[in-house]
Amino acid sequence: MSDKWIIDTETSPRLPVYTRMNANDVLSDPISPLGASMCWIPHIFRGWCTGYALTGAFGNDDFAHPNGSGGFFYGYLYVNLSATRLFALRAGVGVETADAIWFGGHPDLPPYVPQPGDDDPSFGPKVAEFSAWAMSAPDYPDIEEEKRIGLELRAQRPDFSTLGDASLVARARAVLQYERLMWRGETIGGVGGSIGPGALAQLLAGADPTLVIRLSSGAGDVDSAAPAFAMWNLSRLVRADASLGAEFDRGLEGLRERVRTTHPAFSDAFEQFLYEFGYRGPNEWDMGSDVWETKPTLPLAMIERMRLLDEDQSPQARAAEQRKLFDAAVAEARAFIGDNDEGQALLDMAVKSMHRFAGYRERGKANCVRVVHEARMAMAEVGRRMAERGQLNKASDIFLALDEELDSLQLDPMCLKERLAEREVEWKQLFGLDIPMFIDSTQPVPPVSSLKYLTSKEVEVAKVGDVLSGGASSAGTIRGRACVVLSPDAAGDLEPGDILVAPQTDPSWTPLFVVSGAVVVDVGAPNSHAMIVSRELGIPCVAGVYDATRRIPNGATIEVDGAAGTVTILEV
Repeated sequence: MSDKWIIDTETSPRLPVYTRMNANDVLSDPISPLGASMCWIPHIFRGWCTGYALTGAFGNDDFAHPNGSGGFFYGYLYVNLSATRLFALRAGVGVETADAIWFGGHPDLPPYVPQPGDDDPSFGPKVAEFSAWAMSAPDYPDIEEEKRIGLELRAQRPDFSTLGDASLVARARAVLQYERLMWRGETIGGVGGSIGPGALAQLLAGADPTLVIRLSSGAGDVDSAAPAFAMWNLSRLVRADASLGAEFDRGLEGLRERVRTTHPAFSDAFEQFLYEFGYRGPNEWDMGSDVWETKPTLPLAMIERMRLLDEDQSPQARAAEQRKLFDAAVAEARAFIGDNDEGQALLDMAVKSMHRFAGYRERGKANCVRVVHEARMAMAEVGRRMAERGQLNKASDIFLALDEELDSLQLDPMCLKERLAEREVEWKQLFGLDIPMFIDSTQPVPPVSSLKYLTSKEVEVAKVGDVLSGGASSAGTIRGRACVVLSPDAAGDLEPGDILVAPQTDPSWTPLFVVSGAVVVDVGAPNSHAMIVSRELGIPCVAGVYDATRRIPNGATIEVDGAAGTVTILEV
């Protein structure tokens, strides 16, 4: 393999620092070449830049390079850290506050190095206008428009049997152009989500440091939590019907087909679930990843776990408990502010803004992923046909192609078969690499050949009495058995009440939160997607406990304090 992977991007001279933080719960694995070349590089990165510009904090010069929002290194997605800091600086929030909100104050964060133009005063009024809107606007019509478009793309999905291969490729390319629009809402939701917490951090300086995270609970109307609530309802159907439970006992393989005749009511409800949420799944941002519609055993496995839970463990019940923590946090904040009418009003405004934008960010993500999924389904059909005709070794190989290679298939359908088989070998070598958490492109970027694999990295296994620290992500304290789960489709050992210890948690993991007593994650920060959802579901969570999946022994008894951001080893 060369020292640069086939889809790796150039760095931005203007915005030179990149990070895996907040990227690893978006794309946890190396992206498929087609996912990068057809979707991310031509559309998402550009839409992301547009979203940033609409905050008022950036000019054309800042995004003269298309990778000012993010990039790919070693096949992995990186977020542009410099862009986040530049917004914070021009918004008056401050780099330190932004680092804490978005990156959990990681000890290896590269220092901020000012560049000419960073403190350009002309951006101040524009950012102030955006910040005022983020603090006060009661709604966000643009993101609702984007949701309608995403739903319409699904409703208007054509009958693939009526389309030729070239038409399916055209369908995929056409729908992906909407990412430039969808990332407007995703980006503004994310950036706007820093305004309320930033205001609270300043307002409550000197108070209990866990107070802001406790105030973030109970946002409501979070799209990424909706599948967990829907799965819960399906699990109640299974729990209430002994014969349906017996079908689950027989195993997941073939279950979807069996219940179509034996339990049509459940089957209809599950098919509706797939229609509404089939775009969700592990690594859902990558067209080449299996999601719930392409691999229905994934959600069925989660329903199978949920059916073991009693009613008092429902997401609704847990959210109600989280609401009590929120109410107590509000009372504590009011007492701290005291007899200061302006401060009390700012508290109300900042908390409401924080909650609104948590919902907007998750809605923006759902809108974007719906678009990715429509392209996925079209290209999956192309791959299926080509494999059936012997033109690919297997259907999924189509996602190893580059977008610019697809047109050649019309002249020579066999031209990619061997090339993609060789490319798959190289691609798989990227999995499990111990990649840098930060890349400062003012310094030489380490080549692929210099990287080792995580399995060769030595870590110290935690022992009784050790306290591991991370980012406070969702309030609550609980003790339980640690269950280390490395992927959401390998959670067979997770029992109700166990503490889920995971490497990262994109929203496809969140139904497992309902089964878990708490969640501990290797990476992530308080405003990561899954952390927002954990607060919505009322699950204590600590993110950014580095190497937690390797340091915490599977089966150990641990205590998680989600407000303090600590994990204590009680028994091994």
